[in-house]
Parts: sequence; structure tokens; C-alpha cells
Amino acid sequence: MVEFAFVAVLLFSILFGIVEFGLAFRDRLTVANATQASARVVATMGADEQADFAALQALAADLETLPSAGVNIINSVDIFLADGSGNPVGNCFTGSLCNRYVYWPGFTPTCDWNPCPDADAGYNGWDWAPADRDVELPDLEVVGVELHFSHDWLTGFLPLGDVDCVAADLSDCWHDTAIMRLEPQRFGS
Repeated sequence: MVEFAFVAVLLFSILFGIVEFGLAFRDRLTVANATQASARVVATMGADEQADFAALQALAADLETLPSAGVNIINSVDIFLADGSGNPVGNCFTGSLCNRYVYWPGFTPTCDWNPCPDADAGYNGWDWAPADRDVELPDLEVVGVELHFSHDWLTGFLPLGDVDCVAADLSDCWHDTAIMRLEPQRFGS
């Protein structure tokens, strides 16, 4: 019994660690897949006014498998102009060539993002408007999509603090970024 008491602590730590990190890995893979799908939508639609809106709809659809469909997990999404290395040109806090959308389920009847970038509903407040994106060969732009999200540890058995993602301080968030070159829509001469 005494030996089991010593070994049980180690065994339960390993078991809870497997469960905790397995769930965190599942959430991370779900977010990574959703971010990639969203970036593909932006890259394909390019200069279409509905590019960001369609990307966010694709993102929300892919996040349905997260607990509570991502509510209290997903914080915000940045769609930004990236340089050749995939780094943002400027940042979303200065409003340069970056559109930030905060996840806000039920923000409007048709949109879970604030602001809702639905051009059909009259939105035109982009810092990097889809119509301004270069989709003409040979100078195609590179788009980045970065998703900011939280993670709460399930058991609390391991000494790991929850990853709280607050809009005012995204440094505590987990991030996933996808970078893609815009698809050509116009061919230069």
C-alpha cells in the first residue's frame, strides 16, 4: 500500500497530463484547421468585397466542433497584409493594413463578428479593404489570418494557469496564423 501511494501520485499525474494535453492539442488542431480554411477563402476571393465576411463565416463553421462552438475560447481574428516572410506589415493596434474582428456571437442576426464586414449590409470601415488588395500578376500580395484564442485546463490537477485571452491584452492568448498568397484575378500585360 505504501509503495502504491507513492506510485499513484505519479500515475495520476501522467494520466491527467495525457488528458489535459490531449484536449489542448485537439483544440489547437481545430483552430489551426479553421485558420487555414479561412486564409484559403481570403486568398481565393482576393479583392472581392465579401472576402473577409466569407472568411469569417468559414472560420465560424469550422469552429463548431469546439466546446460551445468557440464561445469563450475564440477572442478575435486579424486579416492582414503580410510581407514576403509572412510577417504583418504594421500591426492591428495602429490600424495599418490589418482588419481586426472580435468574436461576438449574435452581434447581428447574420454575423458573429464585431464589426461585421458584410459589404452587402453596407460595411466599409476596413483598414485594409478587400478592394485595395493587389490581385494582379506579377505583384500578388500575401494575406495573413491570425486567430487569438484561450484555453481552460479541464482538471486543474496540473499546476498550469488557464490561458485567458482578453481583447485589451492579446499577449496572454494562444495564436494560430496562416499565410497565403492571393490568387490572381487579373493578369497584367
